[in-house]
Parts: sequence; structure tokens; C-alpha cells
Amino acid sequence: MSEKNEKLIVKIDEKSLPMHLFVQRIIRKTVLAMLSTLKGVEIQGDETVEIEVKRAA
Repeated sequence: MSEKNEKLIVKIDEKSLPMHLFVQRIIRKTVLAMLSTLKGVEIQGDETVEIEVKRAA
């Protein structure tokens, strides 16, 4: 997979958190590795990972 295809988006209160490509890769690969251990989950490697954190009302 090429670097341009790797994608991670982290939003906090609907604002995207800017990250360097290196940081995106570390977080993305860590999250995909954790998810791949779940029953019934198959990681292909080309997934886009989006994480959104919202404050409680």
C-alpha cells in the first residue's frame, strides 16, 4: 500500500486534528491491529480509519 492511500482522520468536537503522516500511520496501524483481533473482522489494509470524540452534553 502506498503512503498516499493511508488515511486516518481524528475529530474532536467536529474539528479535525492535524497530524503528520508518521503519526497518522502509527495510530492507524495500531487501531487496525486491535480491530483485526475481533471475531468476524477482516482487515484488508486499504481501510480509512475515522475516530470522532464528542464531549458529553
